[in-house]
Amino acid sequence: MTLVVGDTLYRRYRILSILGQGGMGSVYRAKDQNLGVDVAVKENSFTTEEYAAQFRLEANILATLRHPNLPRVTDHFVLEEEGQYLVMDYIEGEDLRQILEKRGSISEAEAVSIGIAICNALSYLHSRTPPILHRDIKLGNVKITPDGQIYLVDFGLAKIMEGDQPTMIAARAMTPGYSPPEQYGSARTDPRSDIYSLGATLYAALTGFIPEDSLARAVDGLELTPLRKRAPKVSLALAQAIEKALETSPQKRFQTAEEFRVALTGKTDPQAQATPVQPEQPTLKPDSAPVAGKSLPALASISSSSPRRRGFAWFYLFLALLASVVGGMFYTNRALAPAAPTALSPTVSLQAILSTPLPASPTRTLQPSATPRPSSTPSPVPVTASADPILPPSPTPLPDGQGEFVYVSTQAGAPQLFLARPGEPPQALDLGSVTPQGACQPVWSPDGKKLVFISPCSGRALDYPNASLYLYDFESAQVQPLPTVTGGDYDPAWSPDGAMLAFTSLRDGYAQVYLMNLQTQEAQRVTVTDETQPARQPVWSPDGLRLAYAQLRYGAWTIWTISPDASGAAQLVRSGDALNDTSPLWAQPETLYFSQAKRDINAPAFLMRYDLQQEKSVALLPGVPVSDLSLSPGGGWLLFRSTDGRQTDLYLVNLSDLKTVQKLTDDPAEDFDPAWRP
Repeated sequence: MTLVVGDTLYRRYRILSILGQGGMGSVYRAKDQNLGVDVAVKENSFTTEEYAAQFRLEANILATLRHPNLPRVTDHFVLEEEGQYLVMDYIEGEDLRQILEKRGSISEAEAVSIGIAICNALSYLHSRTPPILHRDIKLGNVKITPDGQIYLVDFGLAKIMEGDQPTMIAARAMTPGYSPPEQYGSARTDPRSDIYSLGATLYAALTGFIPEDSLARAVDGLELTPLRKRAPKVSLALAQAIEKALETSPQKRFQTAEEFRVALTGKTDPQAQATPVQPEQPTLKPDSAPVAGKSLPALASISSSSPRRRGFAWFYLFLALLASVVGGMFYTNRALAPAAPTALSPTVSLQAILSTPLPASPTRTLQPSATPRPSSTPSPVPVTASADPILPPSPTPLPDGQGEFVYVSTQAGAPQLFLARPGEPPQALDLGSVTPQGACQPVWSPDGKKLVFISPCSGRALDYPNASLYLYDFESAQVQPLPTVTGGDYDPAWSPDGAMLAFTSLRDGYAQVYLMNLQTQEAQRVTVTDETQPARQPVWSPDGLRLAYAQLRYGAWTIWTISPDASGAAQLVRSGDALNDTSPLWAQPETLYFSQAKRDINAPAFLMRYDLQQEKSVALLPGVPVSDLSLSPGGGWLLFRSTDGRQTDLYLVNLSDLKTVQKLTDDPAEDFDPAWRP
């Protein structure tokens, strides 16, 4: 059951906001009207009688948990035919994903503090009777309060291990990049699975890159990019500890969370790391409670063909660990440039992780690592693991606003794709057998070598029943269909790293946003709304960490945002019920363009710019109908569709002055769906 703000659940919990939505349920912030405190309500959508009985059993176990790095479960109940609900402490603050969106990465000392706190929480969970596995440790599930306390949140995939018959609160699921290979199928997961996910989380937090997918590493032979290749300033000892946690074989990982904690700190006494430093700013607080488990020194093994080399390696590693224990090593993060070096210590200033001024251009952006398909199957799209921009294929890049773009025109009858430059005649693209069916909605790959488009297409529309996604390769001039199901797939949007496609699909009977992994070509639903609230037109944020999309809400189209992992859905732009906001275009991390029109179906749409920091919309080009937005690679020019009252053509405007609108096409046919080539 989808709850809305203002609903009262179980005659006690009044819904204040939606914190996240996914395929298995939603998370809400609510007011406990009996106690007068805010709580988090986790909803699981599985409603079978067997599942409800299992849920009650496991909720009772979770309700007994008491640990300073875990939220308390305070209530649980089942509503027949609606869902199962866990009520937990609401944790104020930001999660690691939100922090990385601002920062790009965190410092080594901050990562150590977070790692210690989560290891402590895992040691506690794994030592319960029966043991409890979290199974969903990732950036979005590590939360830091304003006073520096670190929490592991969201037990949506937690599993209770009882003998050989484990049970779980939700269906088996995994998060690519964070989940170990044993979590992908019927293999048994155990505490070492959580250790892998924590290692992946720390890797992403330090480098700004999600590590290569574990299944591709285990099955296809893909290698993990060494952490220090992406973050050279991270110490050897910490990099080796995280890489050991990321071993695809459970036997090669740390066998307990306590072993991992020791490798992060070099300390065997769980109380030793808990003595807080007293800086002027609030501190990150890993924990002050003793942790069950053995204290074993554990580091990634050092291999060398020479015994003498091994001796030197161990000697230098010992020096690194000794230095970290006494606080003699200092590190800085190149994206932050703090005023003074930060000692490698489990307790660090919260100012560095929450209050540091944002850099003008982040050093790194968090993105999935490249995951090639097996050599026997050609990859459908090149993927780059680099955060650096890829130059256009032209030997001499043209000035911004003068490069190539592709668009759709009906001048030949059925909509077809044309390639053009401002002021030059267009050239039709030969799409082979797809041509007679019509093609629209072209979107470039980040390297400018491929297009994804949809077909069949009889003309510009909001929904395209029975359409499918296709890839066009400019080097081979070949067209490749992407897998689809009954319904219709359209509104494609290529992720900044080239690994994923977001798109709208009618496979559920109404419009919803999906993601397709271009390596596996598997699709996963991102938005979870009912048929009265369709969602369409997804676009990626420049860092690839968020999606914006249009969703119908109380009869009006509104702009929403959500994480690619289906968490954190929230309305972004609030223009009121009398206006429709559609066609979002995420230009910069803090700038979004969109089209706005009155709710009259025949009303023209106008260009709006939304400032995410000020939460304010500004109208641009008043009186000029605007739709089908595309931003030039340099970000200075906007290509769009408009009409002069007689025909529909493409136009160009310089966003720095907005004074001169240049008409690019002029023919009786309908021209639409423009897209700049990167």
